[in-house]
Amino acid sequence: MSTQVEDALSQYLDRIMGQQARWRYFQKGRGPMFIWTVEPFKTRFGDAKADGKYESVVYVPYGKGSRSGRAENWKRDDESASLHQLRRDAKARALRLYREWEEKQS
Repeated sequence: MSTQVEDALSQYLDRIMGQQARWRYFQKGRGPMFIWTVEPFKTRFGDAKADGKYESVVYVPYGKGSRSGRAENWKRDDESASLHQLRRDAKARALRLYREWEEKQS
């Protein structure tokens, strides 16, 4: 395949599928992941309420090993999701939730 065709195909796929925002997280051991995005969402059509915003959310362990600290699977806790205008606000909320969880563990 030529480079031009590959570039055109890549641009087309980006337009129709969008790209996932990069993210970081706080986590202790195999416990919950307290995630925030480090770049704003770019939604497919640009009209969603999340477009141009950052997110903080918790992913909780589930399934085999989730209660013993040996989790291998996590799922998004939709109730914990929050949108933010600024990246630092998303990170600060993720850190606050992480610290609250850490206090409960002690």
